[in-house]
Amino acid sequence: MKSLKVGDRVSVAWFFEGCGTCEYCTTGRETLCRTVKNAGYSVDGGMAEQCIVTADYAVKVPDGLDPAQASSITCAGVTTYKAIKEAKVEPGQWVVLYGAGGLGNLAVQYAKKVFNAHVIAVDINNDKLALAKEVGADVVINGLEVDDVPGLIREKTDGGAHSAVVTAVSKVAFNQAVDSVRAGGRVVAVGLPSEMMELSIVKTVLDGIQVIGSLVGTRKDLEEAFQFGAEGLVVPVVQKRPIEDAVAIFDEMEKGQIQGRMVLDFTH
Repeated sequence: MKSLKVGDRVSVAWFFEGCGTCEYCTTGRETLCRTVKNAGYSVDGGMAEQCIVTADYAVKVPDGLDPAQASSITCAGVTTYKAIKEAKVEPGQWVVLYGAGGLGNLAVQYAKKVFNAHVIAVDINNDKLALAKEVGADVVINGLEVDDVPGLIREKTDGGAHSAVVTAVSKVAFNQAVDSVRAGGRVVAVGLPSEMMELSIVKTVLDGIQVIGSLVGTRKDLEEAFQFGAEGLVVPVVQKRPIEDAVAIFDEMEKGQIQGRMVLDFTH
């Protein structure tokens, strides 16, 4: 083992391990590996006092980055960072983020403070929108209080956002995202609702709209996402709770009562 030494702080991500040899693993798209192992899903994850991971897939956590914040970046952070990269947003452009919860508040920070974009956050919970505004959103919109969300976005952005990232688990959000971007815009899908998305083929073709799926991030993406956290550009909103609270936390999550991310603390 050459990549790590005893005592290094490392992170175990959802992307637990790829085959290392397929067309995806060898072209920087390792999360698409067809034989991928996912932590906490197809293999044991990190919600434990100890776990075993192949050293090359354990990503080193930079010095100065709080471990609880690092745990949030390992999942929500790298997922939204990669999605915004896929959106190809440039400084000064508008990006609309559908969903301002555990992923969305980090998406706001990466979009605003790393990519220097103008940010619109859309959600149906005012407490989450307040947090989005606090961490950098230029405009916040409550989808339950506005009759025509895409219309308002087109008005605010002089024709539509340059890109949209959808972390919300909502068919409505996906449909609105397509109508929120200008001609040539990109819609990046992250959330996983069970419904089907409605997509106008005519609009997609005539307006040159691109719809792209983005699945978490690679080890390199996580390394970059960590560094922005270590530099203080992105500050995850986290709360540490004892393992005994795990069931209650899942209940709170299902009810949409959590701000930011909960981190299970095994040190107590």
